[in-house]
Amino acid sequence: MRLKTKFSLEVLLLISLIGMVSIIAVLNTKQVQDSFLDLSIQTLPTWDALKDMRLANSLILSSTLEVLILQDAINNQEDEFGVSDYEEQIENEIFEIETAKSLFSESFTRYSILMEENFPESNIYVDDISKNWNDLVITSNKMIRFNINGNNAREVLELKNDFENSVQLLNQNIFSANSFIEPQVKSRQAVVESLVDNTTTQILIVLNIFIGASLAFKFFITKSISRPLIKLRKTAHKIAEGEFVKTEMKGDDEISDLGKDIDMMSTELQKLNRALVTSERLSSIGSLSSRLAHDLRNPLSVIKNSMEILKFRLNDNMDENINHQIAMVGRAVSRMSHQIEDVLDFVNIASLKLENSSLITVIESAILSTDIPKSVKINLPKNSVTIRCDPYRMEVVISNLLKNASQAMEGKGEISIRVLDQKEDVLIEIEDQGQGIPQENMDKIFEPLFTTKQSGTGLGLASCISIVEKHGGSISVKNNPTVFTVQLPKVPKNVKLEEKQIEKQIPNE
Repeated sequence: MRLKTKFSLEVLLLISLIGMVSIIAVLNTKQVQDSFLDLSIQTLPTWDALKDMRLANSLILSSTLEVLILQDAINNQEDEFGVSDYEEQIENEIFEIETAKSLFSESFTRYSILMEENFPESNIYVDDISKNWNDLVITSNKMIRFNINGNNAREVLELKNDFENSVQLLNQNIFSANSFIEPQVKSRQAVVESLVDNTTTQILIVLNIFIGASLAFKFFITKSISRPLIKLRKTAHKIAEGEFVKTEMKGDDEISDLGKDIDMMSTELQKLNRALVTSERLSSIGSLSSRLAHDLRNPLSVIKNSMEILKFRLNDNMDENINHQIAMVGRAVSRMSHQIEDVLDFVNIASLKLENSSLITVIESAILSTDIPKSVKINLPKNSVTIRCDPYRMEVVISNLLKNASQAMEGKGEISIRVLDQKEDVLIEIEDQGQGIPQENMDKIFEPLFTTKQSGTGLGLASCISIVEKHGGSISVKNNPTVFTVQLPKVPKNVKLEEKQIEKQIPNE
């Protein structure tokens, strides 16, 4: 998973949380608003109307009784002094009574409308309150009029008792109506509180879930980033210490891509390091090998010539034992000469002398110059291709490959040589019937000084690949059966030539 995708998922998780919280808040807020609206439009106004009616009842009670008291004071007054004050107070109280009537009338109207709209089944409270209020008002007016007119005190007292009973009865009616409304108010308040609590709980649950999911996702992202980075760091340290290991990281994110790049770098550094080591080794042994080869070549020539002279002079008088010893010395000299030639071929490939050469001619010359047992059959190619090459150097390459093939078959079997024309390139395949190359040695056989044989310099294949690469080609090998493939361009480019070489072009076929 790409890092961009991981962070996008984290952002998406955050957006999802905000969306869920918003949806929960909107839905529950709508329910809370509806409940508050119901409470404010239906229940609370009804409750307020009952309170106003109770207040009006109390006002009319107190004002009526105050009028009676003031009127009694006027009736008992012996002179006119202070009567005007009482009359003014009576007028104020009568005004209060009228105000109470207006308040009650307005409150009762609101109450009756609300009850009709919201609680039509409870109209009994409306009727009772209306009846008792009317009785109360009639009794109040009658009692005040009787008292002002100076009616019998007994009649006024009876009206007063009726008035107080009406007040008490009206209060009971209002209390009963209030007892009906109060549960409605509390019920709706409970609904609102429940909705608020539920909203808070749901938001807390969603927040906790998100926090848990976010922490888990954050841990996953951190782990998926930190672990590969630690691995990359350890790998980089090992590479810096000269141990060319690989991260072997898999995946398709940026860190995995970086790991793959580090693996490629490690491989290239390993190749460069191997090439550097090889170059240093070859540089140190090159000059020494060249001097030793030249120094040994002259004594070997002397030994070889001396053996020929000795063999010629003792030809008639030489017994079988001496002849055997001379032959052994000759084979040893020949083997050393071949090893010296391997060394010189490897260290002295400074330039090439290119000619238009037939590959079949080069192959036949290589066969003639190579010591191959008669028990080994060589199948020559049926076609030939003319290329531009250094025939002597290519003869060395073919000879070394034939010698290795013969040794791999332990001196018996068939060697097949094929030439494949591929437009601008040509392939030379040499196949033997040997047991093959051990898999662990496949990457080492072209390294200088590497050999699995008791004899030899380990420079044969190294000189082969050096010569072929000088021509701008390459050598590859595969097992089962063992096939060495030499790939050469028909016309080499960017090669170092001898100064006196005459340029020739390959004739068009």
